[in-house]
Amino acid sequence: MKTLDRVLAWTLLAFGSLHTVASVFLMLKRLSLDSAWFFGGGLAVIFAALLNLVRAYGPPDKLVLRAGVLANLLLLVLVVILMWLLRHDLTQNPQVIVLIVVAVAELLLSVKQWFR
Repeated sequence: MKTLDRVLAWTLLAFGSLHTVASVFLMLKRLSLDSAWFFGGGLAVIFAALLNLVRAYGPPDKLVLRAGVLANLLLLVLVVILMWLLRHDLTQNPQVIVLIVVAVAELLLSVKQWFR
């Protein structure tokens, strides 16, 4: 389970990093409120991934566990909203489905670790 947790956290970090880099290219073309929010969404995924990495690699710490659960829950809310907005175009945005699966798995793993 620990290996799966680490792989999923690294996957989140990769997704967030790609999202953030893509948003920088969007902002270079045209700086807008949408591109700034796109950048912020990537940062949210990165921060959640970093909390998951600290939780997965570090010794159990209640504050880290609680922060990780909260971050994963908020990330899941963000991804569900994103999925709802893209519901008609999910075939063109499969990354959203992968992200929701990873976010759910990380939330479950962090909750499981919290109750150990």
